Amino acid sequence: MKRWRLWVSVLLSVAGLLMAARGVDLSGLVSAVQSVQPMWLAAALGLVVLAMVARACRWRLLFFPLAELRLVRLFNLLNIGYLINSLVPLRLGDLARVYLYAELERLELGRVLSTVVVERVVDTLTIVVLLVLVVPQVALPPDLGRAALGVGIVAVAAIVILTAVAANAHQGAKWFDRLGTKVALLRAPGVRGKVAPALAGLSALRSGRHLVGAVLWSLAAWLCTAAEFYIVMGAMELDLPFTAALLALCLSTLGMVIPSSPGHLGVFEYLVVVALSLFGVAQEPALGFALLVHAIGYLAPLLLGGIAIWREGYSYAQLHQAVARVEAKGS
Repeated sequence: MKRWRLWVSVLLSVAGLLMAARGVDLSGLVSAVQSVQPMWLAAALGLVVLAMVARACRWRLLFFPLAELRLVRLFNLLNIGYLINSLVPLRLGDLARVYLYAELERLELGRVLSTVVVERVVDTLTIVVLLVLVVPQVALPPDLGRAALGVGIVAVAAIVILTAVAANAHQGAKWFDRLGTKVALLRAPGVRGKVAPALAGLSALRSGRHLVGAVLWSLAAWLCTAAEFYIVMGAMELDLPFTAALLALCLSTLGMVIPSSPGHLGVFEYLVVVALSLFGVAQEPALGFALLVHAIGYLAPLLLGGIAIWREGYSYAQLHQAVARVEAKGS
């Protein structure tokens, strides 16, 4: 990984933490967290598991027309990817699970990578739709509204382009060939041979049923996460509507496009504090909530990812090698 990327991500995280904690009364923060009812946290962890199951179901759907893929393995690889994302910056876990799954199932790397690209676009589109539903019920700051609108436009454009390419795969391959005559990078050995598998990874977009199914599984996953946020609010005795949980989820998730440190520490806290301030929540309980939700966001991948590593029989050396391969590709 290029060092400048790492330093930029660390600086953004530090800036986010400083802005989120600016003017916070430490005793008030401790008091807010001490009021937590532990039994509700177990329910929050259960919702994290349900969200991951929904994501695994969606990922299997995106491999259409392949139909014999094991859901358990997809679930395990997703959790391993999320575990790596929690420990390594720049979401390298997503690419690491692509490498690992392609090796396990003997699939073309481009075939698997395309499904993850579609997955991310569908995720972004789902979050933007949820935000659009929430915005009429809360006075969103103009800057945040414009930023969310910009991300939404990019997501819609991406899904339209990917769908068009998937619907005209043969034409897409010809277009790539023409582009390869003008761009030296695309003439590199082995690049052209990866085009067909990458286009095959977009097959689900040619099926309206599978595309709708992917969106619905994405919606189910994010609603589970919103419910997790809402339960943690209840655990902290924050009397807030479900809309507050949705807004905190949407803003913090859209903030993941910012290259921050592992788990988006700092950026996540700042955006959650901003979201809850729109509902009149003081900075101390808002930051306490953000830290608690983020702690669950770290604990769940550690538990689920650890179990997945054991079930798939991976060693630390193998995972380190997968991450190293991803870093080498990106440098």
